[in-house]
Amino acid sequence: MRRRLILALLLAAGAALPAPGFAAPKSEAAAPAVAPPPASPPARVAWIEQRTAERDTTGLRAALQGRAVGTRAAAARALGLIAERSTRPALVAALEDRAATVRREAAFAIGLLGDSTAVPSLQGRWERETDPATRRALVQALGYLAAQAGAPTLSRALLAKGEYERWDAALAAARIRSKDLVAPLVAQAADVRADMRWRVAYALGRIGDRTAAPTLRSLARDKAEVVRMSAARALAEVGAASGTDVLSALLKDSGWRVRVNAARALGQLLARDQATAVRALLSDPSAHVRWEAATTLGALHDSSSVAALTRALSDSATGVVQAAAISLLKIQGERAIPTVAPQLDLLPGFLRSGLIEALGPVPGRMALQTLLARARGPNDAPTAAGACSGLAQRKSDSIEVIPALRTLLGARDFTVASSAADALGQLADSASVPFLVPLLGRSGTTQDADVRASAVGALAAIKTREALAAVATMRRDPERRIRESVCTALGLPQDSLGLVKNPLLHAQSTRPVPHTAQVRTERGIITIAFDHARAPGTVENFVKLARAGYFNGIVLHRVVPNFVVQDGCPRGDGWGGPGYEIPCEYNDRAYVTGTVGMALSGKDTGGSQWFITLSPQPRLDEHYTAFGKVISGMDAVERIMPGDRIQRITVR
Repeated sequence: MRRRLILALLLAAGAALPAPGFAAPKSEAAAPAVAPPPASPPARVAWIEQRTAERDTTGLRAALQGRAVGTRAAAARALGLIAERSTRPALVAALEDRAATVRREAAFAIGLLGDSTAVPSLQGRWERETDPATRRALVQALGYLAAQAGAPTLSRALLAKGEYERWDAALAAARIRSKDLVAPLVAQAADVRADMRWRVAYALGRIGDRTAAPTLRSLARDKAEVVRMSAARALAEVGAASGTDVLSALLKDSGWRVRVNAARALGQLLARDQATAVRALLSDPSAHVRWEAATTLGALHDSSSVAALTRALSDSATGVVQAAAISLLKIQGERAIPTVAPQLDLLPGFLRSGLIEALGPVPGRMALQTLLARARGPNDAPTAAGACSGLAQRKSDSIEVIPALRTLLGARDFTVASSAADALGQLADSASVPFLVPLLGRSGTTQDADVRASAVGALAAIKTREALAAVATMRRDPERRIRESVCTALGLPQDSLGLVKNPLLHAQSTRPVPHTAQVRTERGIITIAFDHARAPGTVENFVKLARAGYFNGIVLHRVVPNFVVQDGCPRGDGWGGPGYEIPCEYNDRAYVTGTVGMALSGKDTGGSQWFITLSPQPRLDEHYTAFGKVISGMDAVERIMPGDRIQRITVR
């Protein structure tokens, strides 16, 4: 399954009807009975974990009132992972539990629910809380609820005695994005710990207030690489054109991560006067830097870089080649097509798809005909799917594009059908509603679920009464991501999401598993330490697949400079998986450099695709299951490019 989130639009309300292909849910009275929880606390915790994996809240509210602390804590976490908003009152009440462990788990769970009405309860508990770990959990929860009302508490938390609480407050401020927090953050920019300073830079960038530019300019000269890296990114996010001189200097920084972020920031700021300095990075020793430099030159539309970008098409790194090709298309338009055309057949699938998609905004008949021909090609699904995405950007050519896309809804390969549906949604073609509706009845496989998700997203984007009526029939779809899209499209509260049994969701056993995995790649050996305590089912799933040889020979299909390296797709195009889904196990492991996480296209859609972060990525925290950490071989991770292969994975 392709790992991208469905974007749903807020639309007018519609009627709720049974979904085509799915039975209406049974009433609670008709639902199968659940065995009562065992008496012993350890067995009861195991019972709660099973309820969690099955996404069944039966008995969990009662367990939250149990005598054993471990039972109450497990029940609180379970309710958060299931994320049924009707459980909010029970979790708010648990904030007053006599055991700090339970209060901490309740705060974590409330953050996962995303219900901002809980903000006052979190604030009140924080005022009285004495346990340091629970105070941190309360601060984190305020951040995940992302409500402006939480800003006063975070402003005070930035002054807390405990440094970990202050660090959490800075990241929470980044999520709330209140301008009232700029001054309190700036006051912490001189903290003696780099761990605080980079978080301040990150938060100021996320808030996006230009008054933070002087502070960010100063942090861009910090002695710590992680601070300079974060400040470079933040200067672009606040739109600080006055920071281009600082960013230009960072292009020569000793840290490759800093150079990547500086080049990217100059592109985002459209600093055309820095094109010469960026062009010099096409010879950088780091492939990540060369890749980002090629991308930035395209963003700057620097015609003087055409010759250098053409030479970059011969780079040894596939990512650099794709970026150079896309930038040539941006700068030269159709004139670049003959130059870059060979790469449409030579690059790995994921990159081919991205390159053909880049033809979408290129004006001219040649670009259109190339997209149409590639979209109809029967033997290269990644390119055909990418061509559909490119056609979505050609509204002026709708008279030719729309009939082609409608035909492709019946494509043999599900990725092409899904991409065609996405494209029709982007084009908002109301006449295509009758062609999209039949896709809502596809069921039985994860591939069918992807097609349904795309069809729902397309119909939601079209917005006509007929389209919304069709969307309304999917309110009880087994896939939570689809139900979420439906609620958003119809303007329904998330409280109405409900729980529906998903036959594709497989709960894994939680028996003891190996502690580490040795990932042997063409670039070197990477050793991962599993976090079984935080994500037992996810670890067990990974171990099961590794022991079966599932990952052996698979292409590392996706790399984003200074962000992630991603693997686990048997198709090599980002759409593949094992044929089932596993429950998310969101937890408090932070996404720092080398964290291992599960790729998703919505809650509870993980399977076999996983990634390693190349730098701290707080935006991923508690949104993707973190289940391990690279303990050796990070240098090999940094050398990986799309198309490299995993030779084998050994678990120990």
